[in-house]
Amino acid sequence: MQSNSTHQHLELIKRSFSFVLTAPIIGHGTGSIPEQYRNAAVGDEPRSLANPHNQILAVAVQLGFVGAAVLVAMWAAHFMLFRGSSLNAWIGIVIVTQNVVSSLFNSHLFDFTQGWLYVFGVGVAGGTALRERARRSGSHETDPVAA
Repeated sequence: MQSNSTHQHLELIKRSFSFVLTAPIIGHGTGSIPEQYRNAAVGDEPRSLANPHNQILAVAVQLGFVGAAVLVAMWAAHFMLFRGSSLNAWIGIVIVTQNVVSSLFNSHLFDFTQGWLYVFGVGVAGGTALRERARRSGSHETDPVAA
């Protein structure tokens, strides 16, 4: 049996898929990942695994395909928020793209620092992009300063 990090990552993904398939619609519930891995541990494997190292699978194990669809919809909404060619729109696109791509190899939205950095990054860049969009259209309805 190989024990390099690529093999371990692929094993985590394979097991995560099997966990999702046992409860595909609404998942096993929040916080169920450590228990799922503990129950699936074979032989002398570490029983303390708590991270499938893939954000979509981490959500799907806990909340099923419904939760994974909501996660993807959130990312799509954030991409749409940053349509445009301004610097703030580009910063927002970079933040969301970095999160989506890195989520293939990490489930860091559940980690405190990385999760809050994403929230603040999208919040600040999104608010600025909305303000610019409102100024360009001449509308002050979405501009809280003008109200």
